[in-house]
Amino acid sequence: MPREKPFCQTGPKWISDRFQRQGVTHALAPLTGQDARALSAFLHLVQLYGNADQPNRRAVLLAMAYTVQAMQPSTRHLAKAGIPHVLDWSHEAEIWQQLEALDADALEDALRK
Repeated sequence: MPREKPFCQTGPKWISDRFQRQGVTHALAPLTGQDARALSAFLHLVQLYGNADQPNRRAVLLAMAYTVQAMQPSTRHLAKAGIPHVLDWSHEAEIWQQLEALDADALEDALRK
């Protein structure tokens, strides 16, 4: 039985295909090397979020927020678009709203702990 590929390998093509169905070609073209690596890490964090117990989800969300901040603002929407590849479609809005709710103070507080 062949081993499944990790989401960091399958996610970029899935995201690209999603945008192509919407008429957007070359959606991943703006990704720099750093952006691509942050996107890969984000997809793994989405998987972790799906497996995390409730008390630890905030820590995963903080990790996601920092990872998305490592991307150019113009490419961050690609991370959001990849969430349904890992979890359900409903998680896209759920997770992204939680990430947007984390303000700079919460992120700074997490660094001090």
